[in-house]
Amino acid sequence: MKKTLLLTLLVLALMTLGLGTIAAQDDLVVVRYPITSDPASLEPGLVKELYSAEIALSLHAGLFTYDADTNVVPYMVKEYTVSDDGLVYTFTLYDNILWHNGRPVVAADFKAGWERYLDANVGAQSAGVPWADVGGGPEMFAGEADELTGVQALDDTTLEVTLIQPSNTFLQNLAVPITWVVPEEAVVAGSPEWVDGPVGAGPFKFVEWTPNVSLVLEANDDFFLGRPSVDRIEYLVVPDANTALAQYEAGELDIVAVPPAALQRVSEDAVLSEQLAYFTRAQLRYAGMNQDMFEPFKDARVREAFNHAIDMNVIVTQLLNNAWTPPTGLVPPHIPQYNPDLAAFTYDPALAQQLLADAGYPGGEGFPVLELATLDTTQAEAVAAMLNANLGITVEIVQPERGDMIDGLWAGDRWQFFLFGWTADTPSASVWTYELLYCDLDSNFSNYCNPEVDAAIDQARTTLDVAESTSYWQQAESLAMADAAVIPMGYARFIYLVNPAVEGFVANLFGPIGFAGVSKSS
Repeated sequence: MKKTLLLTLLVLALMTLGLGTIAAQDDLVVVRYPITSDPASLEPGLVKELYSAEIALSLHAGLFTYDADTNVVPYMVKEYTVSDDGLVYTFTLYDNILWHNGRPVVAADFKAGWERYLDANVGAQSAGVPWADVGGGPEMFAGEADELTGVQALDDTTLEVTLIQPSNTFLQNLAVPITWVVPEEAVVAGSPEWVDGPVGAGPFKFVEWTPNVSLVLEANDDFFLGRPSVDRIEYLVVPDANTALAQYEAGELDIVAVPPAALQRVSEDAVLSEQLAYFTRAQLRYAGMNQDMFEPFKDARVREAFNHAIDMNVIVTQLLNNAWTPPTGLVPPHIPQYNPDLAAFTYDPALAQQLLADAGYPGGEGFPVLELATLDTTQAEAVAAMLNANLGITVEIVQPERGDMIDGLWAGDRWQFFLFGWTADTPSASVWTYELLYCDLDSNFSNYCNPEVDAAIDQARTTLDVAESTSYWQQAESLAMADAAVIPMGYARFIYLVNPAVEGFVANLFGPIGFAGVSKSS
């Protein structure tokens, strides 16, 4: 009898414990957010696309960050000074910051982390750019040195950085996740791999990653700026934008980007229209013409013909329901170096035909079949139809998986012609004019090279006078536009549907700023 009673009590206790656990799980505040594919990496310096960067804002922390108004603001830095000659930066870190593995963050972590990103074997997305003006940076990236000599940890909370020359973008670079670091013991030296699970110092900690399904983060109780209100973030992999929208409408997602093709329907819906949130975005949508992959693109007349043969206004207004705005150049509005006087290519089929004939392809005769890689076939089909109707050429559309698309762009040897977007991570024309066009740069997916453009960019990057630097940036952009370096398709906007129970979700020019300030009511 006693054994039976004890067994019954044990079962009841286990049932109670189980129910308690279930109840506790049910009480968690969870935000569900879609991503189109698995992130390329969960190490901040190795991100190569938007979703990895967005996740980095929740999982990691850095010396500086961008606020909701796209201003550079201190993050881990309590205070800092800059020498009169603009060469020496001294940063004092907060003394209560912990890595997710429990170890205190110290100044030496940044020296070690930056040296890691300058190791070519690691494959950091930054290509050494943030440390180009830091003592030892160029040498390390070139493999000619093994120390970032311009960076010294004076003590656990004091980091000193000495530049080779003054830079007006150094703090901007420190606000981007590609310069945020991870603890040295958490990663494999000289390799883009974690020793165990991802470790950061951000407001959320890694829980689990089920490939092609979900990535789960949980609130960091020890976050130095205070525990987030949200208990869990579930990043759910939903490759198709229309599927994600349907899941939002079914209550399965809390936030979703609105596909341009659905914007009119959503805007006219009495309920959904009240849940729309618009944010200004610094993103250029463009068509790239890979000169190494497709010989005709080396001829500026062919590139210009393509620009004149595509009606951007029809694509923006009719296909995309004005989710984008028509482009005037490469640099979007709201960027300080934006040039409002720059004129876009006009839609002029007759001129396009003449240019193509001048290049040796009258009526498209002899022009090779061209492959167009895209993640969105709707726009691609319109582009292909216009090029066929106006130039007499054949364009075959290929739609790779998102990860393959991105890998192929960075490899530079897979896609002849492609539709893609390039979003700012700093408020500078450098994002588009330098990153997309500078000779031999990895992010120059078109393999475009113009020494005149490079010369203007070099002047823009090294000139400290703001007005003079702006003039050089605009000169570089004008030269590239005149040379038809790429085909600007439009400037995108951030358009989201947000669950009314969710508050504090904000995007700046670069994208959502993370979930540290987000709350959700039951």
